[in-house]
Amino acid sequence: MNTVCSKNEIIVALATPYGKSAIAIIRMSGKGSKELAEKFLKNKIKAGQIRYNVFTYGEFTENLMAAYFKAPKTYTGEDIVELYPHGNTLIIDTIIKALIAGGARAAERGEFTECAFKCGKLDLTECEALADIIDAETPEQLTYGNARFNGVKSLSDVEIALNRALSTIEAVIHYSDELEDGETDERLLEDVYKSIDKIAERLENEIKGYAGGRILKDGFKIALVGKPNVGKSTLLNALLGEDRAIVTNIAGTTRDTVDGSYIYKRRKFTVTDTAGLNENTRDEVEKIGIERTKAAAKSADAIIFVSESAKTDDLPKFDKPTITVINKSDSVSDVGADYKSATDGEKIKISAKYNINITALKERIYDLCPKEVGGICNHRQFDCVRRCLNAVNAAREESKKANGLELVAAALYEGYGAITELLGEAADEKVISSVFERFCVGK
Repeated sequence: MNTVCSKNEIIVALATPYGKSAIAIIRMSGKGSKELAEKFLKNKIKAGQIRYNVFTYGEFTENLMAAYFKAPKTYTGEDIVELYPHGNTLIIDTIIKALIAGGARAAERGEFTECAFKCGKLDLTECEALADIIDAETPEQLTYGNARFNGVKSLSDVEIALNRALSTIEAVIHYSDELEDGETDERLLEDVYKSIDKIAERLENEIKGYAGGRILKDGFKIALVGKPNVGKSTLLNALLGEDRAIVTNIAGTTRDTVDGSYIYKRRKFTVTDTAGLNENTRDEVEKIGIERTKAAAKSADAIIFVSESAKTDDLPKFDKPTITVINKSDSVSDVGADYKSATDGEKIKISAKYNINITALKERIYDLCPKEVGGICNHRQFDCVRRCLNAVNAAREESKKANGLELVAAALYEGYGAITELLGEAADEKVISSVFERFCVGK
């Protein structure tokens, strides 16, 4: 890791939302931030103190609070100055303009956090967790993001364990001739192989928990599928609690996918309304809609097959968990969250129009959510862990063979490379850039 941000410049940005507010926060980071701020401030600023000050730029004057935080014990690992003026856009723009005129540069998206990463204050998975904290829409997502950011679900222990295993193996390979007998080698390698088994178990658990982590972070995706005019759009509106989709008595009203989200028991669910399945249609637009229906079903975590009849012999085959609902059951009683009382066999009787048994359906959907939740929750993380596990398993196989110690080491080096890529130490610059592009300016 670098000890300073690679660009080694003073960067400045508004750290609070742009617009009117009681107080705004303008943040600067980089060597010389204190000196630059003091060109415009009436009083000197001291490390670790937030004090009243006056900012002057030509005829412009603003009474504000100012703070200075000295490197390396800062968020970015560099000197940081924060100014707290009134939240007026004219005031904000003038102060930032003055600082840029004085030698600072407007920060890019996520550049403060990128500096923290490059200074070794955060690893890449912690940066991703921070972005998820900012994007969180539910208490559950917020708790999960904080757990990952605080290292509760970190995989840095795998990096340490692989490093130790490799160090021991390298020592045995290069220095075993200096030992009096082979017993020491055997004891050392026995410990290494036990640690490799534990690493493999740890990675396997992460792979198992990946689906749960991804769904918790992004939301559980549901596709509403069925023939035209069975009430899919009405069901979408009922689940969301708002009129999101257009509803008419005309079959084929929905030609494209329409989606929306709701929160149930602290978890986010994204529902996609799709065009009705009508394989006999000659309408080209409707055919395109049906193809999009199939694509939505393929990318969903679960399918709700909507029918208006107890006979569902026309149920398509999906390789996803599927809930069949009999819609337009307007005369049945609402049973609240007790979906088992709303079922007819494996089918749930609902009335989307009159909001009957919608809570029961939500409870059934919630029941499908994965129970295991790991620390990895995006495709980049999953790919790194998968490659690391494959390499570790290869090392385990080589360890069973005679005279295969060099091959064990080679496999572990491959696994070590994957885990350091996960943490960002060996990640491609394009991958790193894509992580920080998720952030807003000022973070």
